[in-house]
Amino acid sequence: MMIDLSDYSVSEFRRRISVTRAMQARARHQSNLWVFDSPKIGRRFTVAGDVAFMHIVLLEGDVDVVEYEPEPKPVMSMSGGEPYETTLDAIVSFRGGREEWWEFKRKSDAKASRTGRSRNQLDAQAEAAASAGRSYRTLTEEDLEGKEILFNNWLSLCAAITRCRGRPRFREAEILCRRMSTGHSFRLDELMQRNDVDPAIMLASIAELLQKDELRTDLADSSFCRSSILSWRST
Repeated sequence: MMIDLSDYSVSEFRRRISVTRAMQARARHQSNLWVFDSPKIGRRFTVAGDVAFMHIVLLEGDVDVVEYEPEPKPVMSMSGGEPYETTLDAIVSFRGGREEWWEFKRKSDAKASRTGRSRNQLDAQAEAAASAGRSYRTLTEEDLEGKEILFNNWLSLCAAITRCRGRPRFREAEILCRRMSTGHSFRLDELMQRNDVDPAIMLASIAELLQKDELRTDLADSSFCRSSILSWRST
C-alpha cells in the first residue's frame, strides 16, 4: 500500500518521534513514559516518569518561563573526585535572562541521605551548575502538592492548542480582538456558544492567550470550564 505524504505538512511530519530510544534509556527503571507536544516550545518529546511529566506541563502555564529545553546535552563535572557525565532533565529560561538547571526526582532519591546513582548524579549536576554560574534545583513530588488542579487545567489547555495547530483562526481572532477592545471580563461559554465560531478553535485561541498572560482566569483553584470567568490583563 502506497502512502501519499503530500497530504501531510512538512512541519507535522518532522514532529514525529520514536520512543525506542527513550524506552532503552529507561532500561529497568519502572516509570511511565509520556509523549508530550509542547505549545510553548513548539516541539514533541518524551518524558520519563510522572513527576517529571507534571513539572513539564506546569512549565507551559508559567508566564515567567520564556522557554525550556527538555532534552539538554550531557555535561561533565566531578563527583567523588572522579569525572562524571550527567544529563539534566530541563534547562529553564525565565524573563529577564535568568536560567535554571532542573532535575526531577522522587523525594526518596533527592534527600540528603540518598545513596547510589542519585547521590553521584545530583552532586555532579550541582557542581556543574555552580561552575556555569547557573541556579540548580531538584524538584520532587512535594513541589507538586496543591497544584493538582493547575496541572489538570494546563494539560487540557495544551491539548486544546495542539488539536488546532495549523488551523485557520481568523474569525475567532477577530472576535477576541473586538472583545479585548471593550476591556470587559466574560464567561467562557459566551464565546464558545456563538454560531459564527468553531468551538475547538475558539478554545485553542483562548488557551494561547492564557499562556501568553494576555487573558487571565483562576486556574490554580478551579477547573477550567464553560462557566470560567476570563479577564484581560491590565495594561
